Amino acid sequence: MMCRSTDLAIPIRRAKEMKLRTTYAAVLLMLCLGILSATMAHSEVRGVTKDTIQLGMILVKTGPVAALGLPEGWGIQDTFNHMNDSGGILGRKINLIWEDDQFKTPLAISAFNKLLFRDKVLTVTTMGGTPQTIALFDLIEKHHVVNIPNALAEEFYKPHKPYVFVLGATYETQIQLMFDYIMKELKAKDPKIAVVYAETEFGKKGLEAARKRAEEYGIKLASELVLNIGSVDASSQVLSLKKDGVDFVVTCNLVPPIITFLKTAEKYDYWPTTFGINWSCDDMVVKACKNAAKNYIGVNFVGGWDEDTPGMKLVRELAKKNDRDPAKMLTSLYTIGVGTALVLCEGMKRAGKDLTPESFKDGLETLKDFDTGGIVPPVTYTSTSHAPTSVARLYRADPEKGVMIPITGWRAPLELK
Repeated sequence: MMCRSTDLAIPIRRAKEMKLRTTYAAVLLMLCLGILSATMAHSEVRGVTKDTIQLGMILVKTGPVAALGLPEGWGIQDTFNHMNDSGGILGRKINLIWEDDQFKTPLAISAFNKLLFRDKVLTVTTMGGTPQTIALFDLIEKHHVVNIPNALAEEFYKPHKPYVFVLGATYETQIQLMFDYIMKELKAKDPKIAVVYAETEFGKKGLEAARKRAEEYGIKLASELVLNIGSVDASSQVLSLKKDGVDFVVTCNLVPPIITFLKTAEKYDYWPTTFGINWSCDDMVVKACKNAAKNYIGVNFVGGWDEDTPGMKLVRELAKKNDRDPAKMLTSLYTIGVGTALVLCEGMKRAGKDLTPESFKDGLETLKDFDTGGIVPPVTYTSTSHAPTSVARLYRADPEKGVMIPITGWRAPLELK
């Protein structure tokens, strides 16, 4: 018995329909998997959710130098909270986890690993200091950790490091400005210049910079003396300098030893012009030393506490709002904390809604003359340079008012032939 053509057509048509349905199902499955994969990928961005941005910070909170880390950390913390109160970063609120390294490199490395692998932060905003940051260079690059160090060494950007953004004139720049001021503004003839430095990573950077600048000016340093951070007396250093007839003392140190040095110099009726870097260019020095600070000049890259600029008004408002007493903290460090946080926030904003370590980095690299309203000089970064501004200002102590008064505008070191 012969089959009719219609009898054969039915199973063929059903087979085609089944194949088509299978194809549709496969396409639909692929689309679903694609959407799920994209969703999972988004949810797996380190430290970022729909509503929050998790950030870490390593800064000393306890121990002998806690007075240095606390105000800077408060400045960063208060600024992030201010951003949250204003709607956050494109709707996301910042959650900051602050780890205390006690200014010790092993503790900083441990804190970094905790923040990155346990807390899963987007980034660690700062690493604790010069030696800590240097020790973490490899991990920073390996895990794409965008940061602004709270230290100012040239090797942070020479050679270029893609995730390290330096904010503020380096120790080298600051030391150069001191020598320029001595030679060009004060017009010193055959000056006797000595260096008093902390035997730390940043102190040694200052010493190297002073040696180099002295050589460029054809000057031989009168002496190089160590005054360590925990020193409570500087008699041996002061008496040695006085005996050698030193006119100018260039220091690379922190506030406590500078106070010790100036008070000891007053005790022995020794009045050289003494210069300090940003870490010791603070009103606290003047308040503590009073008349002993009358010949003290500091270099800094932040605005003065009482300046009438939009940025410094914001700094004072944040301090008042959060009960940060300017008489009981290093105001210059609180100021740099605010400036640092504002730059980081701008970078995250420019990254857009798709915030990742890479887009964060890219956002910062679009900054061109970014204006903080006088908190720090205009900030510029590119994809090939994360070098800081090369300008700073000089401040002179005013014992009567108990403050550091700016005596120059923003300036860069002179190009010496």
